[in-house]
Amino acid sequence: MTTENSEETLPIREISRLTGVNSVTLRAWERRYGLIKPLRTHKGHRLYRKEDVELIKKIQAWLARGLAIGKISELLDPNQFSYELNVENVWQSYLDELLSLMSDLNLGKLDAWFNQLFSVYPADIIADQLIAPTLEHFEQGVYGNATKKSILVNRVSEYLLMLTQRQRQGAKRERVAIIQLTAETNPLLNIMLHYGLTTSQFKSELLGVSTTNEMLFAVNQLGLNGIVIYNNSCSSLGDFQKELQLFSQKIAKPIIVAGSVAAALHSDYPSHVSILRTGGLQTVFATLNHIFPADRKDGEVNL
Repeated sequence: MTTENSEETLPIREISRLTGVNSVTLRAWERRYGLIKPLRTHKGHRLYRKEDVELIKKIQAWLARGLAIGKISELLDPNQFSYELNVENVWQSYLDELLSLMSDLNLGKLDAWFNQLFSVYPADIIADQLIAPTLEHFEQGVYGNATKKSILVNRVSEYLLMLTQRQRQGAKRERVAIIQLTAETNPLLNIMLHYGLTTSQFKSELLGVSTTNEMLFAVNQLGLNGIVIYNNSCSSLGDFQKELQLFSQKIAKPIIVAGSVAAALHSDYPSHVSILRTGGLQTVFATLNHIFPADRKDGEVNL
Protein backbone atom coordinates (compact mmCIF):
# COMPACT_ATOMS: atom_id res chain seq x y z
CA MET A 1 0.00 0.00 0.00
CA THR A 2 1.40 3.41 -0.96
CA THR A 3 0.60 6.85 0.33
CA GLU A 4 1.69 10.42 -0.15
CA ASN A 5 1.25 11.17 3.54
CA SER A 6 -2.55 11.49 3.37
CA GLU A 7 -2.57 10.84 7.13
CA GLU A 8 -0.11 11.68 9.87
CA THR A 9 2.81 9.30 9.38
CA LEU A 10 6.42 9.00 10.47
CA PRO A 11 9.54 7.57 8.77
CA ILE A 12 11.38 4.59 10.23
CA ARG A 13 14.06 6.72 11.92
CA GLU A 14 11.41 8.56 13.93
CA ILE A 15 9.80 5.28 14.95
CA SER A 16 13.19 4.09 16.26
CA ARG A 17 13.46 7.31 18.26
CA LEU A 18 9.99 6.89 19.76
CA THR A 19 10.27 3.19 20.58
CA GLY A 20 13.98 2.40 20.93
CA VAL A 21 13.72 -0.40 18.37
CA ASN A 22 16.33 -0.04 15.63
CA SER A 23 15.44 -0.01 11.95
CA VAL A 24 17.03 -3.43 11.28
CA THR A 25 14.76 -5.02 13.89
CA LEU A 26 11.67 -3.19 12.64
CA ARG A 27 12.32 -4.49 9.13
CA ALA A 28 12.82 -8.01 10.49
CA TRP A 29 9.52 -7.83 12.35
CA GLU A 30 7.85 -6.83 9.10
CA ARG A 31 9.58 -9.15 6.61
CA ARG A 32 10.15 -12.32 8.64
CA TYR A 33 7.18 -12.28 10.97
CA GLY A 34 4.56 -10.01 9.39
CA LEU A 35 4.05 -8.18 12.68
CA ILE A 36 4.01 -4.65 11.25
CA LYS A 37 2.53 -3.45 7.98
CA PRO A 38 3.75 0.12 7.33
CA LEU A 39 2.49 2.26 4.53
CA ARG A 40 4.80 2.98 1.60
CA THR A 41 5.54 6.07 -0.45
CA HIS A 42 5.63 5.75 -4.22
CA LYS A 43 9.42 5.47 -3.87
CA GLY A 44 9.06 2.55 -1.45
CA HIS A 45 9.97 4.32 1.78
CA ARG A 46 8.22 3.03 4.91
CA LEU A 47 5.79 5.29 6.76
CA TYR A 48 4.34 4.40 10.16
CA ARG A 49 1.11 5.51 11.82
CA LYS A 50 0.25 6.16 15.45
CA GLU A 51 -1.28 2.70 15.76
CA ASP A 52 2.03 1.19 14.55
CA VAL A 53 3.83 2.86 17.46
CA GLU A 54 1.36 1.35 19.91
CA LEU A 55 1.72 -2.05 18.23
CA ILE A 56 5.53 -1.93 18.52
CA LYS A 57 5.25 -1.13 22.23
CA LYS A 58 2.86 -4.07 22.65
CA ILE A 59 5.36 -6.36 20.90
CA GLN A 60 8.13 -5.14 23.21
CA ALA A 61 5.98 -5.94 26.24
CA TRP A 62 5.38 -9.50 25.04
CA LEU A 63 9.07 -10.04 24.31
CA ALA A 64 9.96 -8.83 27.79
CA ARG A 65 7.52 -11.36 29.23
CA GLY A 66 9.40 -14.13 27.46
CA LEU A 67 7.22 -14.79 24.43
CA ALA A 68 9.08 -16.06 21.36
CA ILE A 69 9.03 -13.59 18.48
CA GLY A 70 7.50 -16.23 16.20
CA LYS A 71 4.47 -16.61 18.50
CA ILE A 72 3.48 -12.96 18.66
CA SER A 73 1.49 -12.88 15.42
CA GLU A 74 -1.00 -15.32 16.96
CA LEU A 75 -1.49 -13.08 19.99
CA LEU A 76 -2.01 -9.97 17.91
CA ASP A 77 -5.13 -11.61 16.54
CA PRO A 78 -7.93 -9.81 18.46
CA ASN A 79 -9.76 -13.11 18.82
CA GLN A 80 -6.80 -14.69 20.66
CA PHE A 81 -4.97 -11.83 22.41
CA SER A 82 -5.06 -12.03 26.20
CA TYR A 83 -2.74 -10.60 28.85
CA GLU A 84 -3.70 -13.53 31.08
CA LEU A 85 -2.21 -16.08 28.70
CA ASN A 86 0.38 -18.36 30.26
CA VAL A 87 3.58 -17.58 28.37
CA GLU A 88 6.46 -20.02 28.16
CA ASN A 89 9.68 -18.08 28.78
CA VAL A 90 11.78 -18.39 25.63
CA TRP A 91 14.70 -16.67 27.36
CA GLN A 92 15.48 -19.78 29.37
CA SER A 93 15.93 -21.63 26.07
CA TYR A 94 18.19 -18.86 24.81
CA LEU A 95 20.20 -19.00 28.04
CA ASP A 96 20.69 -22.75 27.69
CA GLU A 97 21.71 -22.31 24.06
CA LEU A 98 24.20 -19.55 24.87
CA LEU A 99 25.77 -21.54 27.69
CA SER A 100 26.14 -24.49 25.31
CA LEU A 101 27.87 -22.29 22.71
CA MET A 102 30.17 -20.90 25.38
CA SER A 103 30.95 -24.38 26.68
CA ASP A 104 32.17 -25.41 23.23
CA LEU A 105 33.77 -21.99 22.58
CA ASN A 106 32.48 -22.16 19.05
CA LEU A 107 33.23 -18.51 18.31
CA GLY A 108 32.10 -18.48 14.69
CA LYS A 109 28.71 -19.89 15.62
CA LEU A 110 28.56 -17.54 18.63
CA ASP A 111 29.04 -14.46 16.43
CA ALA A 112 26.35 -15.61 13.99
CA TRP A 113 23.99 -16.43 16.85
CA PHE A 114 24.30 -12.97 18.39
CA ASN A 115 23.95 -11.32 14.99
CA GLN A 116 20.62 -13.09 14.57
CA LEU A 117 19.50 -12.30 18.11
CA PHE A 118 20.25 -8.57 17.90
CA SER A 119 18.45 -8.31 14.57
CA VAL A 120 15.21 -9.46 16.20
CA TYR A 121 15.25 -8.31 19.83
CA PRO A 122 15.89 -4.84 21.34
CA ALA A 123 19.14 -4.48 23.29
CA ASP A 124 17.55 -3.67 26.65
CA ILE A 125 15.49 -6.88 26.59
CA ILE A 126 18.53 -8.96 25.60
CA ALA A 127 20.53 -7.35 28.41
CA ASP A 128 17.95 -8.00 31.13
CA GLN A 129 16.71 -11.39 30.01
CA LEU A 130 19.91 -13.01 28.73
CA ILE A 131 23.20 -11.20 29.26
CA ALA A 132 22.74 -10.34 32.95
CA PRO A 133 21.89 -13.93 34.00
CA THR A 134 24.69 -15.32 31.81
CA LEU A 135 27.26 -13.06 33.47
CA GLU A 136 25.90 -14.04 36.87
CA HIS A 137 26.29 -17.71 35.91
CA PHE A 138 29.93 -17.15 34.96
CA GLU A 139 30.63 -15.58 38.36
CA GLN A 140 30.57 -19.09 39.83
CA GLY A 141 34.05 -20.34 40.61
CA VAL A 142 33.98 -23.13 38.04
CA TYR A 143 36.95 -24.12 35.92
CA GLY A 144 36.86 -22.24 32.59
CA ASN A 145 34.20 -19.69 33.59
CA ALA A 146 36.63 -16.77 33.74
CA THR A 147 37.75 -17.44 30.17
CA LYS A 148 34.18 -17.86 28.95
CA LYS A 149 33.14 -14.60 30.60
CA SER A 150 36.06 -12.68 29.07
CA ILE A 151 35.28 -14.01 25.60
CA LEU A 152 31.58 -13.23 25.94
CA VAL A 153 32.25 -9.69 27.18
CA ASN A 154 34.83 -8.94 24.49
CA ARG A 155 32.93 -10.42 21.53
CA VAL A 156 29.60 -8.78 22.39
CA SER A 157 31.29 -5.47 23.25
CA GLU A 158 33.11 -5.37 19.90
CA TYR A 159 29.90 -6.17 18.06
CA LEU A 160 27.83 -3.55 19.88
CA LEU A 161 30.41 -0.79 19.57
CA MET A 162 30.48 -1.41 15.82
CA LEU A 163 26.68 -1.13 15.67
CA THR A 164 26.75 1.98 17.86
CA GLN A 165 29.12 3.74 15.49
CA ARG A 166 26.67 3.15 12.64
CA GLN A 167 23.75 4.49 14.69
CA ARG A 168 25.53 7.51 16.16
CA GLN A 169 25.24 9.80 13.14
CA GLY A 170 21.46 9.80 13.37
CA ALA A 171 21.30 10.73 17.08
CA LYS A 172 19.23 13.87 17.59
CA ARG A 173 18.00 13.62 21.17
CA GLU A 174 19.58 14.77 24.43
CA ARG A 175 23.23 14.09 25.27
CA VAL A 176 23.51 11.54 28.08
CA ALA A 177 26.67 10.18 29.73
CA ILE A 178 26.94 6.64 31.13
CA ILE A 179 29.43 6.31 33.98
CA GLN A 180 30.38 4.30 37.06
CA LEU A 181 31.36 5.91 40.35
CA THR A 182 33.68 3.01 41.22
CA ALA A 183 35.43 0.45 39.07
CA GLU A 184 32.95 -1.96 37.47
CA THR A 185 34.14 -5.53 37.15
CA ASN A 186 32.10 -5.98 33.99
CA PRO A 187 31.30 -3.06 31.67
CA LEU A 188 29.27 -5.08 29.15
CA LEU A 189 25.86 -3.97 30.45
CA ASN A 190 27.04 -0.35 30.23
CA ILE A 191 28.01 -0.93 26.61
CA MET A 192 24.59 -2.47 25.94
CA LEU A 193 22.97 0.57 27.54
CA HIS A 194 25.15 2.81 25.36
CA TYR A 195 24.05 0.97 22.22
CA GLY A 196 20.39 1.03 23.23
CA LEU A 197 20.43 4.76 23.94
CA THR A 198 22.08 5.44 20.59
CA THR A 199 19.39 3.36 18.89
CA SER A 200 16.82 5.57 20.63
CA GLN A 201 18.75 8.50 19.12
CA PHE A 202 20.16 9.83 22.38
CA LYS A 203 23.63 11.33 21.99
CA SER A 204 25.17 8.77 24.31
CA GLU A 205 28.69 9.06 25.75
CA LEU A 206 30.28 6.05 27.46
CA LEU A 207 32.73 7.57 29.96
CA GLY A 208 33.60 4.69 32.29
CA VAL A 209 34.69 5.37 35.87
CA SER A 210 34.43 9.07 36.69
CA THR A 211 34.61 11.47 39.63
CA THR A 212 32.47 14.46 40.48
CA ASN A 213 35.14 16.92 39.32
CA GLU A 214 35.60 15.10 36.03
CA MET A 215 31.85 15.06 35.44
CA LEU A 216 31.62 18.80 36.11
CA PHE A 217 34.12 19.20 33.27
CA ALA A 218 32.13 16.80 31.05
CA VAL A 219 28.81 18.54 31.77
CA ASN A 220 30.26 21.90 30.75
CA GLN A 221 32.34 20.79 27.77
CA LEU A 222 29.95 18.22 26.29
CA GLY A 223 26.72 20.00 27.19
CA LEU A 224 25.33 16.95 28.96
CA ASN A 225 21.58 16.90 29.58
CA GLY A 226 21.58 13.87 31.88
CA ILE A 227 23.78 11.22 33.50
CA VAL A 228 23.26 7.49 34.09
CA ILE A 229 25.35 5.92 36.85
CA TYR A 230 25.26 2.16 36.27
CA ASN A 231 27.12 0.02 38.80
CA ASN A 232 26.61 -3.67 39.52
CA SER A 233 29.41 -3.73 42.09
CA CYS A 234 31.50 -1.44 44.27
CA SER A 235 34.37 -1.94 46.68
CA SER A 236 32.67 0.07 49.45
CA LEU A 237 28.98 0.97 49.61
CA GLY A 238 29.77 3.74 52.10
CA ASP A 239 32.27 5.35 49.73
CA PHE A 240 29.85 4.97 46.85
CA GLN A 241 27.09 6.76 48.79
CA LYS A 242 29.42 9.58 49.83
CA GLU A 243 30.54 10.13 46.25
CA LEU A 244 26.93 10.05 45.04
CA GLN A 245 25.90 12.61 47.66
CA LEU A 246 28.70 14.93 46.50
CA PHE A 247 27.83 14.21 42.88
CA SER A 248 24.17 15.12 43.37
CA GLN A 249 25.06 18.34 45.22
CA LYS A 250 27.48 19.58 42.56
CA ILE A 251 25.62 18.48 39.42
CA ALA A 252 22.04 19.64 38.94
CA LYS A 253 21.32 17.70 35.75
CA PRO A 254 18.95 14.70 35.89
CA ILE A 255 20.85 11.73 37.35
CA ILE A 256 19.72 8.10 37.14
CA VAL A 257 21.37 5.54 39.41
CA ALA A 258 20.87 1.91 38.38
CA GLY A 259 22.41 -1.53 38.59
CA SER A 260 22.68 -3.85 41.57
CA VAL A 261 24.32 -1.19 43.76
CA ALA A 262 21.24 1.04 43.46
CA ALA A 263 19.15 -1.55 45.31
CA ALA A 264 21.36 -1.12 48.40
CA LEU A 265 21.07 2.68 48.57
CA HIS A 266 18.83 4.05 51.32
CA SER A 267 19.94 7.67 51.76
CA ASP A 268 17.82 10.60 50.66
CA TYR A 269 18.86 12.39 47.50
CA PRO A 270 17.69 15.58 45.71
CA SER A 271 14.67 15.42 43.41
CA HIS A 272 16.81 15.40 40.25
CA VAL A 273 18.30 12.02 41.29
CA SER A 274 16.34 8.88 40.38
CA ILE A 275 17.40 5.73 42.26
CA LEU A 276 16.22 2.66 40.33
CA ARG A 277 16.27 0.00 43.03
CA THR A 278 14.54 -2.59 40.85
CA GLY A 279 14.58 -3.43 37.17
CA GLY A 280 17.38 -3.49 34.63
CA LEU A 281 18.11 -1.65 31.42
CA GLN A 282 14.43 -1.59 30.46
CA THR A 283 13.72 0.47 33.58
CA VAL A 284 16.59 2.85 32.75
CA PHE A 285 15.14 3.37 29.28
CA ALA A 286 11.65 3.98 30.66
CA THR A 287 12.97 6.52 33.17
CA LEU A 288 14.99 8.40 30.56
CA ASN A 289 12.01 8.49 28.23
CA HIS A 290 9.92 9.91 31.07
CA ILE A 291 12.48 12.63 31.81
CA PHE A 292 13.16 13.34 28.13
CA PRO A 293 10.02 12.33 26.16
CA ALA A 294 10.81 11.56 22.54
CA ASP A 295 8.09 13.95 21.40
CA ARG A 296 8.77 16.71 23.94
CA LYS A 297 9.24 20.36 23.09
CA ASP A 298 12.70 21.87 23.51
CA GLY A 299 13.44 22.83 27.08
CA GLU A 300 10.96 20.48 28.70
CA VAL A 301 12.33 18.17 31.39
CA ASN A 302 10.15 15.89 33.52
CA LEU A 303 11.51 15.03 36.94
